[in-house]
Amino acid sequence: MFAGFSKSQDFRPPTPDELAMKGVDYAPGVSAAILEWIEVDDDESAFSAEYYRVKIFSEEGKKYADIEIPYMPFYPVSQRVTDISARTIQPDGTIVPFDGKVYDKVLFKSGRASLRAKTFSLAGVQPGSIIEYRYQHRWSSALLLGTVWSIQREIPVLHAKMSLKPYDSEGEFGSFFTYFNLPAGNIPSRTRDRKYEFELRNVPAFLAEQFAPPEDQLKARVNFYYTTSRIAPEKFWETQNGVWNKAIEGFIGKPDALRAVAQPLIGATEMETLQNVYAKAQSLKNHSYETEPTEREKKNAADVLKKGDGYSLEINRTFVALARAGGLQANVLRVAPRDRFFFMQTIPDAEQMGDEIAAVTVDGKTLYFDPGTPTAPFGIVSWEKSNVPSFRIAKGDPAKQPVVVAAQTPEDAVVRRSADLRLNGDALEGTIVATFTGQEALRRRLRSWNEDDATRTKAFEDEVKAWFPDGATVKLTQLTGVTTHAEPVVAKFDVTLMNVVSAAGSRTVLPISVFESKSQNPFAAATRTHPIYFHYPHREEDEVKVTLPPTLAPAALPSPTKLDAGALMYLNETKQNGRELTFKRSTSVDALLVQAEYYKALRNFYSVMITADQKPLVLVEAPAK
Repeated sequence: MFAGFSKSQDFRPPTPDELAMKGVDYAPGVSAAILEWIEVDDDESAFSAEYYRVKIFSEEGKKYADIEIPYMPFYPVSQRVTDISARTIQPDGTIVPFDGKVYDKVLFKSGRASLRAKTFSLAGVQPGSIIEYRYQHRWSSALLLGTVWSIQREIPVLHAKMSLKPYDSEGEFGSFFTYFNLPAGNIPSRTRDRKYEFELRNVPAFLAEQFAPPEDQLKARVNFYYTTSRIAPEKFWETQNGVWNKAIEGFIGKPDALRAVAQPLIGATEMETLQNVYAKAQSLKNHSYETEPTEREKKNAADVLKKGDGYSLEINRTFVALARAGGLQANVLRVAPRDRFFFMQTIPDAEQMGDEIAAVTVDGKTLYFDPGTPTAPFGIVSWEKSNVPSFRIAKGDPAKQPVVVAAQTPEDAVVRRSADLRLNGDALEGTIVATFTGQEALRRRLRSWNEDDATRTKAFEDEVKAWFPDGATVKLTQLTGVTTHAEPVVAKFDVTLMNVVSAAGSRTVLPISVFESKSQNPFAAATRTHPIYFHYPHREEDEVKVTLPPTLAPAALPSPTKLDAGALMYLNETKQNGRELTFKRSTSVDALLVQAEYYKALRNFYSVMITADQKPLVLVEAPAK
């Protein structure tokens, strides 16, 4: 059935009050505001239509005329954006229709699982203008997706109205909703024609803060989800685990079916067998990380191994099947990723636990693996699947309660930066080697997955340039480990660093921590609203060697600095050997979520650390020999 825009989403002439509007009473100084936001969702037609009407108040607000419409094109969502139309209403009421080009942009990419956007810019926008635009989202009709109305935006919303027509399965599924941070008394209502409707006025702008939990977790929102109508909510997870158990164990099959494939992988020890099995799983072509996957889903693990490919969940289950065939104790874990939302057991929504990892017990110790993520290091799972609630899938023994698994430590995500530099006038010249292990290596591999060499090279060069002030010349000379799970990622560069060294009369000054010469405190604000969220524990280790010219020598070496705040650690020291100065620095963050009440202590730690990093090393004329 064709679904189109509702009448409420039609473009309309501006009112005199809208043209005269200069700001928002409850948000003084705001650069723009959403006058009207109307969203119509139809799960039966796998369709959504949105309409926006935005008033621009200042030069800064003109950026809202650059529109991005995110969508998820990858299988199985197969989302697309259609029927885009837009126009500008000038301060005098003149209408300027949009007739420009719509572009396709990559917002985020992790293999095939990319987030893209349709982008376009409205012309002639100025303070006092009103912009209107609308579009439609469509997705695979084979999917029954939950719906999220994330109410807050970065500018105020004066009026929002949403409606949802849920999927009608004649009683097979029930639709439910939960809500978070909504004003008292404002929740969706059910209409006579079984739609959900919701209306809200004067919504404040969302306060974005660096290192905060996912915005979708913090914003005022309404979540719709489906569950079978035959399941009581309090029994949902136990029942759902039984559903997963049947499907996953059925896919894995009996160990005997894979014994011939597993036999060559069996090593002298269980650990050797496990390493061989993991390498085999990583060698399988992963269709979940292809730009345009064309393969159908496999029926079982034997089928995956026979054809040498599969989707992420299929490869994960095949790894478990192969491990069992090799005599190991292995299970699939259904997990709740924490990159968009945090798991809530009170919400009976199976999409919360939409991913899988694997657990293998060796010598009495349980290890966690992520074979469904290409190039994931042995024993490391992608960060969003670490330290999360999970259900262990075991045939005939469905778990009733989730258990947190796959905790990681700073040693599981390390960046090591070493520099061998010489001071030449007002520049530092030499080489840099950056080594990324564990989670840090995986992030950079996925960032460049499916990219060509030139794009990959630029990404690494841009990352290193960002460590230094403007004017740095960075050239990648060698890159290894970007296509394999078995090695660290190592990048070597030739560099010339400008604007790091400065002159102060007859003295020359450089920061002792060259890599941190332009860093700023990410927690500079005096107050904090949201908790502090680190994606994963991590460690950073730096070693910088600077060879001085014969004419210069340090006036004095800075004293070492050591900070110990429990979950946060910092250490630096500077040594001299003839004309060579060596600076070593180590930082460690062993935390995920820090509540805002501890912000003052965290802010102070980072302030002291950055001051120590940027402590000046003063060079004076070397004494005559």
